[in-house]
Amino acid sequence: MSAATDHRVASLFGLLAAALLVVQGILDLVSGVVYLAVGHGGRAFGSLDESLILIVVGLIVAFFAVTGRSRANERSLGTGVVLVVLALVGWLILGFGGTVLGLLGTVLILVSGVVFLVAGR
Repeated sequence: MSAATDHRVASLFGLLAAALLVVQGILDLVSGVVYLAVGHGGRAFGSLDESLILIVVGLIVAFFAVTGRSRANERSLGTGVVLVVLALVGWLILGFGGTVLGLLGTVLILVSGVVFLVAGR
């Protein structure tokens, strides 16, 4: 594959991962509101915090997936490093592997980062 095709594929994986994380964040937001309405305050704030983190990380992943799509190899290499680190931090520290959408999003972030790294060679 050419470098332009690699960039497009990596960007597609990154945007798909961002969409999965944002959807999981919205689902957590809804469950947090439901918990709050039923009177489970502690559980509600945990879900609301997790939803905020997932949505912000999803937006960050989408930003780097779009900026890495440019033709510059240095930008692609930097984007790949950021996405790989973000996937590892998300999985090990932030706990994105707790749900199916979070786990799929993390794997797709990792795949996107690796493809960006390969395209930046």
